[in-house]
Amino acid sequence: MAATGCFKPYGDVVFASDHSPDGHSVYTLWQNQLRDSTGTWGLYRNGKCSYSGGSFSMGSCNKDMYEHSSKNAWGGKGSKVRVKACVADFGDETCGSWSSWIYSD
Repeated sequence: MAATGCFKPYGDVVFASDHSPDGHSVYTLWQNQLRDSTGTWGLYRNGKCSYSGGSFSMGSCNKDMYEHSSKNAWGGKGSKVRVKACVADFGDETCGSWSSWIYSD
């Protein structure tokens, strides 16, 4: 895989990094789950951070996530994010595996 995706909890930034001069752009898919007042986790938001700035460089997308320790839109406390990197191969897109869940602080 010629791409890396990551999430920086402080600042809520999603990154997409391109590691190959193959001419393909990269992107990072992300999912954000919240915990409701009963303690149940569920998908709240998801999205895509795209980068086409060239090889051996990185782009970022600043997101505004709920903090893990703060009350959220579902009345509970808890927010976590996971990401996976993808390469846009002109219709034949290749993605890695989802990361482990990262608490948003």
